Amino acid sequence: MSNPDVQTNKIKLRQSNFELLRIVSMCMIIAMHYMTKGMRIPKLSVDHSLHNIFFWVIYAFCLSSVNAYVFISGYFSIDSKWNIGKLIRLWAEVLVYSICVPLVMSAFGIFDLAGKDLSVKQQIFLPVSYEHYWFATAYIMLFIVSPILNAAIQKLDKKVFKMVLITLVAVFCGFKSVNPYLIPWDKYGNDVMWFIALYVTAGYIRLYGVPFIKTKDPKKIKTYGFAAYVIFSLATFMIAFAYSFIVMNTGKLEYSMDMTYCYNYITIYIASIGLFVAFANMDTKGRDLLNRIAACTFGVYLLHDNIALRELWQKVLGIECAAGKWWQIFHMLVCIVIVFVIGVLIDCIRNGIFKAFNKPVKKDR
Repeated sequence: MSNPDVQTNKIKLRQSNFELLRIVSMCMIIAMHYMTKGMRIPKLSVDHSLHNIFFWVIYAFCLSSVNAYVFISGYFSIDSKWNIGKLIRLWAEVLVYSICVPLVMSAFGIFDLAGKDLSVKQQIFLPVSYEHYWFATAYIMLFIVSPILNAAIQKLDKKVFKMVLITLVAVFCGFKSVNPYLIPWDKYGNDVMWFIALYVTAGYIRLYGVPFIKTKDPKKIKTYGFAAYVIFSLATFMIAFAYSFIVMNTGKLEYSMDMTYCYNYITIYIASIGLFVAFANMDTKGRDLLNRIAACTFGVYLLHDNIALRELWQKVLGIECAAGKWWQIFHMLVCIVIVFVIGVLIDCIRNGIFKAFNKPVKKDR
């Protein structure tokens, strides 16, 4: 039964728009891994050079990617039927990448699987339970509880729904954004609790739109969305930059500086909504191609962030050699394209194998 209080002018389901957002988000995720795991950008409180500031600004703009990726699931899943088969396929995809990549690389002598300690082997062979990929673990847990969330979303009236959403955001986002002390249970947005808050947010946007955007014109909504994304991404950097001066001069509030670059920081949350809404109201072309590429984005993540590859591809592509050079931004863009294209091609092969196994067996007449 549909909610009687739902707006009639809710955002249209333009699948290709969101598929493009998946692609852009995954490229942003690769960029973040480039900067943190390969380039290893120094903290703002350590280095105020223009080069370092430039990349921290880019990092601030990339942070919305993970939230936006989860928004897509919440937006489309609130009225869908739960499917155990989809859960099995998702889990199987994680298992295949987690286990096969280290095994293949070990066979070629690139990765010493036998020599790794028990904790690494647990991550490889039990990837969901031991968080080989934290995103995959949180995403699968979110999928498991999604039927309960969907039932609640469909039953709640608009007023109660809004209060629940405000409470979730206040607890898991607002409080940590103004609190200068370590919160023991806060996982920096890297857990299923934050994903639930994002899922519920996307559900509210799907049913009622964004409260602070009153216009019905898709072009204006897109403009407002991108404006919010830019303004609040820049605000994230500016807040961290301001904290960095305090840390450099007093040695205090380093925790607050670090927290500004978390997925569940308030400015990142608002920037993510802006990015999501902008893409939701965007016209796209080449839909078939976009959809096919976007279907492989999760595989791109599972490949390049595999425990056997997450440091290797950084070395092979010479990220450390490019560190500090004026042309590093061009090097980063080339690396993003290379990693993304290879990931898509490999996931196409993986998807083809999965489909071959899923084909029904013809019975003899």
